[in-house]
Amino acid sequence: MKLTFREQQPVRLWFLYLQTCLRDEVLSKKVNRNFYKDWHLNSVKTQKFNTWIKSHQHLFTKEFESKIKLYQGKRTPNSLLVEIPLDYTVQKIQRDIGKVVKGKIAQKQTNQRFQITAKQNLKIAPFDYFLYAWQTKRKYDVRKKKIKLEDIWHIVDRHIRARQSRVKSWLKDREVIDKKTGRKKFIKGTIKRRELSRFHNEERGVVKAKAIVISKNIKKAQSLLENVCKGVFPGDYSI
Repeated sequence: MKLTFREQQPVRLWFLYLQTCLRDEVLSKKVNRNFYKDWHLNSVKTQKFNTWIKSHQHLFTKEFESKIKLYQGKRTPNSLLVEIPLDYTVQKIQRDIGKVVKGKIAQKQTNQRFQITAKQNLKIAPFDYFLYAWQTKRKYDVRKKKIKLEDIWHIVDRHIRARQSRVKSWLKDREVIDKKTGRKKFIKGTIKRRELSRFHNEERGVVKAKAIVISKNIKKAQSLLENVCKGVFPGDYSI
């Protein structure tokens, strides 16, 4: 099952935080390599997300597509009949049958291998903001150079503006040419501009507190990176 653009965004964040950990001399030693074995960490460290996800998106979807079917013919009252292929193992039946009878007699259960731990949909922009602030500070720390937190704010500001410009084509409804048919087709915008920029615009409004804002965001990123090393994203990142 292929993940949609919107479904990929939380995975992209997880990937970028893990990649940052792997590329950092200190955090790389904390990464739970056994947990991330199927992610192929050498690929995570060296590849771009759009390349990596093509061969790893199965890690974030259900392992099997159900082929068990409900029987709609005559049956005993207050019962359900199901059709199960003979080549199914007991384990696979146990995994799939809950999906088939969802809403009938059982609650949905998932066998998704890697799951985001957030209780609600992630707001993508803040996580990108936290990470880039942390990465900027880290670059100067590694080089043993000093940089003011206010200056980091301005660097992040330019980065966010550039990112908004790159994804602009995804933000609005538009017509494109279908490569297969050569005909025009309508594409609905995948994300809304306000979803991307709301957080950063709020950050830009606190001009007098730039240093405080950046300091908090760096600390949040540090918490998130520590969680990712353990195999949890995002986990608890409050300060």
